Amino acid sequence: MMQRALALAVALAVAHCPAALAVPRQADAASGTLEFSATQAHARFSGAFTQFHVVIDFDPGQPAAGRLDVTVDTASIDSQDGERDEILRGPDFFSAAKHPQAVYHAERFERAGNGWRAAGELTIRGKTRAVPVTFTLAPAGDATIMKGTASLKRLDFGLGQGEWASTEWVGDAVDIRFELRLAPVG
Repeated sequence: MMQRALALAVALAVAHCPAALAVPRQADAASGTLEFSATQAHARFSGAFTQFHVVIDFDPGQPAAGRLDVTVDTASIDSQDGERDEILRGPDFFSAAKHPQAVYHAERFERAGNGWRAAGELTIRGKTRAVPVTFTLAPAGDATIMKGTASLKRLDFGLGQGEWASTEWVGDAVDIRFELRLAPVG
């Protein structure tokens, strides 16, 4: 009896994820958003990256075989403040001329509540750190909607050199959120 209940629970959990993800899917800035929020002078501000590419190859029935790759154009940062954006693109933060991309890669996934958790690594400015990403998947016609969040410490990646290495004016914590409309690759 207990085995039947467990088998039913696993079947229901897998059924709540779109089986259509069994094929690789992709999204970019034209089909989704990649946003962040942080603090400056103790006030919250938000922004987004306007150029990125996401590919996920994930079958909810076989999460151990999954893969998630995200590439972000660091120069595409947009916080709705031109002066701040120039500083963020510059050598003290993203150093976009020298490090034009931030890259996230995950190959380990596990259930997390009603969704999933990717245990992956993020590389910014040549520094790689573990950053878990929590996400949900929902069918939307022939597409799949992927929504999620992550948190990181900017100083772990060298985002803030010189006078910006302190958290006096710019907080260390950065929250990331995304919503993507994934379509089949090809």
